[in-house]
Amino acid sequence: MDITLENNTADMPSGNTSGQDSAGGFVYSNSEIPHFNPILHSELCISDQFLESLPFPLFIKDLKGNYIACNKHFCDMFGHTSDQIIGKNISCLFDQESAEVHISADQQLIKYGIRVVYETRISGPEIRYGLIRVIKSPLSDKKGNLHGIIGLISEINSNDDKAELFDSQHSDIEAFLKLTSTEIADEELTVASTIKISGKHESGKLNFENRFDILLKTLNAGLWEWHPQPEILHWSDKCFEIFGIEEGPVEPEQWISVVFPDDVSRVKEMWSRITLKTGWFELEFRILVDGRVRWIKKSGYYIKGKDAGSDKVTGVMADITDEKDFSERLFNSQRFFKTIIEDQSELICRFRPDGTVTFINRAFAKFFAVSADGFINHLLTEVFSEKEFQKIRKSLKCIRPPKQFVNHEQRISTEEGKDAVVQWTIRAIYGKDDLPEEYQLVGRDVTEIEASREALKRSEEMFRLIAENSNDIISIHHEDGIVEYVSPSVKHILGYNPEDLTGSLGLNLVYEKDLNQIFISSKNMIQSIDPVLLTFRLKDYHGNLIWFESMVQRQYNNDGEATGKVIAVSRNIQQRKLVEEQQKLTEQQLKEANITKDKFFSIIAHDLRSPFTSILGFTRLLNDEYDDFSDEERKSMVKQIQNSTESTFQLLDNLLAWAKTQLGRTIYNPETFTLESLVTESVKQTTPQAQIKNITISSEKIEDVTLYADQNMIRTVLRNLLSNAVKFSFPKGNIELETNLRNHQLTISVTDHGTGINPDVLNKLFSLTEQATTTKGTANEKGTGLGLILCKEFVERNGGTINVKSKVGKGSTFSFTLPVRTKPVH
Repeated sequence: MDITLENNTADMPSGNTSGQDSAGGFVYSNSEIPHFNPILHSELCISDQFLESLPFPLFIKDLKGNYIACNKHFCDMFGHTSDQIIGKNISCLFDQESAEVHISADQQLIKYGIRVVYETRISGPEIRYGLIRVIKSPLSDKKGNLHGIIGLISEINSNDDKAELFDSQHSDIEAFLKLTSTEIADEELTVASTIKISGKHESGKLNFENRFDILLKTLNAGLWEWHPQPEILHWSDKCFEIFGIEEGPVEPEQWISVVFPDDVSRVKEMWSRITLKTGWFELEFRILVDGRVRWIKKSGYYIKGKDAGSDKVTGVMADITDEKDFSERLFNSQRFFKTIIEDQSELICRFRPDGTVTFINRAFAKFFAVSADGFINHLLTEVFSEKEFQKIRKSLKCIRPPKQFVNHEQRISTEEGKDAVVQWTIRAIYGKDDLPEEYQLVGRDVTEIEASREALKRSEEMFRLIAENSNDIISIHHEDGIVEYVSPSVKHILGYNPEDLTGSLGLNLVYEKDLNQIFISSKNMIQSIDPVLLTFRLKDYHGNLIWFESMVQRQYNNDGEATGKVIAVSRNIQQRKLVEEQQKLTEQQLKEANITKDKFFSIIAHDLRSPFTSILGFTRLLNDEYDDFSDEERKSMVKQIQNSTESTFQLLDNLLAWAKTQLGRTIYNPETFTLESLVTESVKQTTPQAQIKNITISSEKIEDVTLYADQNMIRTVLRNLLSNAVKFSFPKGNIELETNLRNHQLTISVTDHGTGINPDVLNKLFSLTEQATTTKGTANEKGTGLGLILCKEFVERNGGTINVKSKVGKGSTFSFTLPVRTKPVH
């Protein structure tokens, strides 16, 4: 992690250098301002209002590292309230390891007294990309005495041009920080003095040309201020540009006339409510400018003055159309799981009932020699012949609710003039009234499998021809098994010279495990005149086992009497056996692939879609009928949205992890970590889910042990087991997480006292091919069964085992083991 120290006094805008110290930091205009502390912060009430007017995360710390001020954007970024941050140090936001880079930056700033710029990775509810840039500057008085640190955070997205925009305007943002530092200090000092004397606020006009010019230019936003009594509205030039209105006096009715018709009533209602409550507010709506619909975000802070007519609302507005478009594209991208689908070897295509193609993956495009992007909105008849397309159309007619898919095999002529055999699964994607909106084709090229079957038939025919032409091993044996004659072909087949085998016991070459069937067949042959077909393994000259099929028959003389000898014609069927084994393996793989594929698309079509239906339904209700509901009803709806979102996130997490295992992309990455830290983290992640049902999770008996395993895999296992325990526990129940170390073997158990598991289902929990019907939780929580399958695979990848004990109505205990080992020395 690189930390850059800067001394950029040359970057200060002209006319504002009086508040800049030699280190390029923030300067107070009066040396008597005391050290920053919570008491000082509470006296400078204007500081909060000023911080809240800034549309990016910003914070102030004292020299001990305690936060003394921050705005709402900073709190939202980490999912905390200001009460949870103010007065505390960085440990309230990060673990010790993650906090080191921030602490190191603070120490360097305090040591050298100059600005620090660095980038790092963090996680939080409002963080989209995980990579942020932090700019910290010293807060000093005019004598150069350092009193605190002020910092600005900006998120970096390496996938689009937003990161480049931040880099190009980096100096502008820093210039803003330098410009604003003097004004913060001067204004806080002035207001603090005013509070001590009269307790009144000064509410003069905003100075657009001074304080916010650089900031607004950087953020491409406009600044506005509204005095309700008398009603006076001030706009910066950017506001007029955003709304497409000529500069001049502006009235609320004037800018509301530009609002998109469907949003007018909501905007008027929200505007009328601004002065009902002091504090921060945000409003998003659409406007119609030059025939184009644009999304606007208005945010501000309502300050209620003590004197009549001194109330005012200060805020910013910005065009967020690009952000809205980006969110929509992101949603569509996640919905189709494009990355996963593109990596599938199956041929995947989506098309409308009229045959118009809406999506194909790379495998489909390669198979039919078309462009993946260029073929969109083309007709399927362009890649299928009329005869082939009629077969598909016939299969479509067989799909009727509740049936969702059909399978059929089809022989297709490719552009290269070759015939390919494809097994298709055609699925209907139903919309309203159970009418198909789209169809999905998923095909598997089984040409090689069919070729293997044909090759097997040809091999059998070939072996028979060889036997008939005496190219196999022909031998004659006495009743006691002594070899009387063996054909020369034994030399190139088994490596033995014929004379070496003559006079020896032929059974010495037979594999020990196959002797019993030869003895049984010999007894049966004595009682019958029919030949006996035997299959056994012989050891060649080098000790290798080779499969043979031997036709054994009693020898008769010209009078039809048995001579007491037997004739054996033995042919090498090693290749045929390998082909048979390969065929069994291929068929098993095909069966598992079909089950995996059907399970995968079933989850996409049902389990993944259902939560979005709930989320969209409640958000539409809140958006369209917000004022018709009570606070309790709205809170209930938000809770439902949260539950659906958390459920969907866990499903996505499991689904992506499972997809990686199916594609062979899950890399085993062992590392050293403590059991206690892993358990603490997992319990903490599950606690919000448990609190919904008033369930307690206890983890008191945790072994003090260090593990060497794949921490991410074990974390996923523990998270799924705890989540399942909460799901099937009754409200106000208790879940115990215990560990036991014995003989270098660690056992981790999760016990609930919930519904328990039916014995018929118990044996199918960890099987994909015999997947049991998923059971709803005690609060009707839904599941897919993927979690436990994933648990089994991850535990076994780490050298452990997993098992379950359960009793219906009493609860269940899931346990898994891990070997306790240290990191290997290379």
